[in-house]
Amino acid sequence: MKVQSDSLVLFFASAIATASLCIGCGGDNTGGTGATGGTGNGLTDAERACQLTDAATVTSIFEGTASEGVPDIARNCRFEITDGEADSVSVFYFGADSSWDGVRQGFEDNRGGTTDVPGIGDEAFYPNDAGPSSLIVRANGIIFEVSAFIGLTFPPTLPSAALEAAVADLARTIANG
Repeated sequence: MKVQSDSLVLFFASAIATASLCIGCGGDNTGGTGATGGTGNGLTDAERACQLTDAATVTSIFEGTASEGVPDIARNCRFEITDGEADSVSVFYFGADSSWDGVRQGFEDNRGGTTDVPGIGDEAFYPNDAGPSSLIVRANGIIFEVSAFIGLTFPPTLPSAALEAAVADLARTIANG
C-alpha cells in the first residue's frame, strides 16, 4: 500500500513540476522571513516549503498525528500523517508572487484548467484535475501550494469534504501567517 501511495505522490509531483516550468524565469526568489519561506540564504525551495508550516499545525488541521516535515523531491515539504484525514500532506514553495501569471498558466495548460477559490490569500485556485484537495495560493509575496494525498484504494475513493476543508484551512493558515 505504501508503494502505491508514493506512486501517487510522484505522479502529482511530476505534474506540478511540469505545470510550474516557468517559475524562476525572472523575478526574485529570495522570499522574506518566517511564513514567507526563507531568508534567501541558499535554501532549496523544498527547505523553504518546510518553513511555511509545522507538524503541530498539520496535526491540528488534519487530525491524527503528522510527522515533522521533510524536504521532498518537487519543491515540497512532506508531512506523513497517521490516523488522519489524509495519508500525507505536501506544502510546495513556488517562489516570488511575481511569477503568479506563469504558474497559473502552467496549471491551465497542463492540469485541466483552474477554478478560483475566494477568501484564501491574495488569490487562490485549485487545478481542475485534482479538485479542492490541492490549492495554489498567492499571499505574503510568495506562491505556495497545499496538497493532501490519500492512499490508492480499489475501488478508488474521492477526497472527502472534510479533507477538502482541511486543505483550505491549512492554506488559509499559511496565507494568514
